[in-house]
Amino acid sequence: MYSKIAFHNVKKSMRDYTIYFLTLTFGICLFYMFNSVHAQQAVLKLNESQKSMMHVMSMIINWISVFVAVILGFLIIYANQFLMKRRHKEMGIYLLLGMEKRQVSKILLIETFLIGVFALIAGLIAGVFLSQGLAMLTARMFAVQMKEFKFVFSQTALIQTIVYFAIIFIIVMIFNGISISKYKLINLLNAAKKNQKAKLKNPILSVVLFIISIGCLGMAYHLIEKNQMLAIDTDFKISILLGVIGTFLFFFSLSGFLLEFAKRNKRFYYNGLNMFILRQINSKITTTFVSMSMLCLMLFLAISAFATGSGLASSVKTDLDDMTKFDYTFYGLLKSGYQKNQEQKLLKKMKDLGLDVEKDAKEILAINVYKNGNFKSSRYSMEPLLKGREKYSNYTASYVKNLYRVPLTFVKLSEYNKIHKKLGEKELTLKDDEYALNCDYGNLIPILEKAAKDKQEIKLDGTTYRMKYGLQKDTFMVTAAKTDMGTVVLNDKVIDSLKISDSTLYLNINWKGNAQKVSQRYTKYLKQLLTSGKMPNSPYSATISKEEVYEQSTGLSTIMTYIAIYIGLVFLITCAAVLALQQLSENADNIEKYQLLNKIGTSQKMINHAIKAQIIIYFCLPLSLALVHSYVGIKTASILISTLGQINISESVVQSLAIVLVIYIGYMIATYLGSKNMLKEK
Repeated sequence: MYSKIAFHNVKKSMRDYTIYFLTLTFGICLFYMFNSVHAQQAVLKLNESQKSMMHVMSMIINWISVFVAVILGFLIIYANQFLMKRRHKEMGIYLLLGMEKRQVSKILLIETFLIGVFALIAGLIAGVFLSQGLAMLTARMFAVQMKEFKFVFSQTALIQTIVYFAIIFIIVMIFNGISISKYKLINLLNAAKKNQKAKLKNPILSVVLFIISIGCLGMAYHLIEKNQMLAIDTDFKISILLGVIGTFLFFFSLSGFLLEFAKRNKRFYYNGLNMFILRQINSKITTTFVSMSMLCLMLFLAISAFATGSGLASSVKTDLDDMTKFDYTFYGLLKSGYQKNQEQKLLKKMKDLGLDVEKDAKEILAINVYKNGNFKSSRYSMEPLLKGREKYSNYTASYVKNLYRVPLTFVKLSEYNKIHKKLGEKELTLKDDEYALNCDYGNLIPILEKAAKDKQEIKLDGTTYRMKYGLQKDTFMVTAAKTDMGTVVLNDKVIDSLKISDSTLYLNINWKGNAQKVSQRYTKYLKQLLTSGKMPNSPYSATISKEEVYEQSTGLSTIMTYIAIYIGLVFLITCAAVLALQQLSENADNIEKYQLLNKIGTSQKMINHAIKAQIIIYFCLPLSLALVHSYVGIKTASILISTLGQINISESVVQSLAIVLVIYIGYMIATYLGSKNMLKEK
């Protein structure tokens, strides 16, 4: 009997459950899709490095899935409470007819179970099919081919999804049982007549708190722009704290402030149903300011995750051609002072280890990078090149001043010209009192370009050197990131006269024949030597190949993109679903008010307009502040991201906003149609 009642209730309330059901299905679908990433290796042609990146991505997604499950769990419990609230009168009638609370609880338990099973089945079916498209996307992002197209199914992801959501629904069932045990019959029957208590009645206090909230947010924006997310210091922590406080105060005071502001314009306030709409919005925001503040912050995180995640992924892929001008690079060990014949010494040691680099290489281009001291004790620093030009960088002036003590590095003109010529550039010529400057570090390039334009002089050991040529932007080794903040090119004999504390050799090689195979052979052999213990004292600090840089870049880019999409979508659907359920619940509670409007002669068109206006305003309020937060956050984060490469942040933001608006507007339309149908039925 209870099963029949529960099944009938689910069938009867299908319209009420639509948004809840679809959100559950979407959440389960996403959960399965992203946790099935590891299974895609079966259809992708991956090498060992790419398999390692896929493993790392799977591990990260598994950890994030725990957090996602908690978020979705709160959403399901929260949504369930709104649905329970709508059915208070129904539950009261059950009790009035003689049912016991445990019997009502049993009906709700079966209903929750049915909805959960249906959503789980639908979500898993959708996830299994959509994950096939995710496999194609993964192949494209890793820049690999698919072995052959075959249906990918992950038993691990299936079990993981079922277990996580089964736990969530068991918690919901327990929660419902506890809630029903505490209900009183009189309260259930009169639930629709209860008024929510307003939190803030004083309009003057509302205005004062609203101004304070704007001040808190303004200070938070100022501090984060000053900090630029470059350090977790006091400014960073205070900006986060003020941002959260300002957001809560904003929504706590907003309703009273908006109402007072609207009342000033009597023509607008008394036009049509504007007074009714504003009063409804005022009542709702006043009682739900905590959830609205949380939703605003979650929307901010969702938008920021989309934009900065995809932007960071694209920046990782930029400048790859510049960073891979050679097939292979040996990073020599850091040596004290000048070292003669470092290149020949390294080549001989490699030959002793069983690798004849000179035989396999088409050309070998070595460059020694010299410096004196470290950040605290450098004899030659960046200060003359940076001082007075702070405004030309995206960094704050205070941060640029911190870079004054960055040590200058030096290279010999003869070695630099060999690489410069190989890169297709004209060789440089320098007099003994002239120097050229090289930099590939994105955020410092504008400053050093200005220094080059000004022909900035530098003093080294009492001798003044004048800059010749414009700023050079070469990357003179294979590297995964551009890190040259400023390298001075001088005549060989000038460098020999400088006080040098240490030097590092970069041995760049272009292979004969199939460069990729030769690089793989060297990397594999050297790895075997290290793991076997046959090379206890390595003659180099690191090696890197062109292929490794591309693979690392595509792998890192894919990980960032997937995490951004995963977190962004979960946060977004959670926020939109909660807003939709809140509005549906509110409109269900206010059906008698709409009926009264109809009785006094208000047209159905005006009533529908009032419902639409409330939904749009209610949805747009948290989104509007979230967009302001996101603008400041993304603008600041883009400065940090740009250190990895060039980034088209505007493109990422446009794509992110498009995704947000499509999902958001979809939920708004569904909420409006659901509210209209409820009113029609009554």
